[in-house]
Amino acid sequence: MTDSPTVAGGPPKLPSHIKKPNEEAHKKALEELNTRIDKLKKQQDAVKEKINKLPGKSDNTRRDELRTQLSDLRDKQAEIKKGKQAVYEQLDALNDSIRKKVNNIKSFQAKVPYKTTAEVDARINELEAKIESGVRLVEEKKMLQEISLLKRSRTQVEGLDEQQEAINNERLIYNELRKNVDDSESKKFSEQYEKANAELKIIQTDQNQAREVRNKLYDERTRIKGLLDEEYNQLRSMRDEYRKANDEYYTFLRQLREYKREQEKLRKQQLEQEKRQEAAQQELEEASLPAFEHEITLCDNLCNFLQGFLNDGSSSNKENQSTPETTPGQASLPGGRELSIPEGVVLKKKSEREEDYFIGGGKKKKGTKNGPPKEKKEKAVDTLKLPLATVEGFFEVKVTVPTKFSDIPSTLEKLKERKEQYLIEQPKVTEENKKRAQEKIAAMQKKYEEEQKLAEAEAAEKKAAEANAQAESEQPPVVETTATATTESQ
Repeated sequence: MTDSPTVAGGPPKLPSHIKKPNEEAHKKALEELNTRIDKLKKQQDAVKEKINKLPGKSDNTRRDELRTQLSDLRDKQAEIKKGKQAVYEQLDALNDSIRKKVNNIKSFQAKVPYKTTAEVDARINELEAKIESGVRLVEEKKMLQEISLLKRSRTQVEGLDEQQEAINNERLIYNELRKNVDDSESKKFSEQYEKANAELKIIQTDQNQAREVRNKLYDERTRIKGLLDEEYNQLRSMRDEYRKANDEYYTFLRQLREYKREQEKLRKQQLEQEKRQEAAQQELEEASLPAFEHEITLCDNLCNFLQGFLNDGSSSNKENQSTPETTPGQASLPGGRELSIPEGVVLKKKSEREEDYFIGGGKKKKGTKNGPPKEKKEKAVDTLKLPLATVEGFFEVKVTVPTKFSDIPSTLEKLKERKEQYLIEQPKVTEENKKRAQEKIAAMQKKYEEEQKLAEAEAAEKKAAEANAQAESEQPPVVETTATATTESQ
């Protein structure tokens, strides 16, 4: 027989980083998160409502009309200008000349802060008067230098007056030419152009303002959508972490229960194995006992029982007619003989045991009423009455039951022969019994091993199926909340 099954390793231990999730704290955190999400959703709905209330796509018909009108007016003005190209060229030349002269005057005035010769002369007279009144030597030198610079600049200032007069003359010529160019038709086109351009600017300003408002609402919607996405991501992450911690904890509990079931299963297997080993050992011990031991003992007891009839032949009939109850181990027989009773056999009164006796001699023949009494008496004395248990013993050893006292010697010989036969066959039958017992034990062990292999295969298959189911359950579910929020926000 094989050894008893054992468990490898001890019970599973809960890792330090795995704890039972706090369901109440998780629910509270989810409620707070959902509250924030609801608040953001309300804000998002308000922004969507504002966007929906905005006017639809603006009608750009008027804007396009104004742009077309402005383009036509520019074309007409260009045609008029083309017809008066020489005049416009002269105007441009005068305009350039005036611009250059004005720039020169401004540049000179930036260097010399005097615009007329009178101002220069007044400054020179002022400085000379100060010198004549008496000043320090250093101040006098500075004043003399300034007077010298002013006298040199006076010539240039005189040139400024000439340039200013030339500018005034060119402006008069420019204005006269401009009057000839600005006729009524050109002026009309200019007024129409300015009016249309002003209206176009108003339309563009309104559209820009509406676009700015719309863009602000779109930016606010995008901002709220981003916040919602963050909250939904946090919600999903929180649920995933809780589910993971919950799965890890209950996986440990499942492993612990599995370990306990396995322990109980192994304990039962061990008990069954011990019972099986005990039964096999008992059966092997019983098979190893000498064969026919019971039959041999029964033959000896039956021989002793019958031998008692032969040893007690000298007893008197008086002793036979004594009390119906006898002491244990003896019984009175007809003819004054005593019967040795095997140990454990209790005799009863004749009235109580008549039905249990086996009476040999065959059926009674009908005779005359006045037949010889002596022959009847001798026939009754030769009849052998045996207890039923003793008769069954003869049946068990397959020896003919003696029905007469005269059959006892031959029966004793048959019992001795039967005993000798048992003793001769005893070693062979004992070995056969032992071999059959060993074969039976080997067959039982083989059947047990096959059952164990089948159980192990079923357990492995079940474990693999559970692992596959757990792996499928651990796949992250499709979260539609964020996608729905994104779609709505768009």
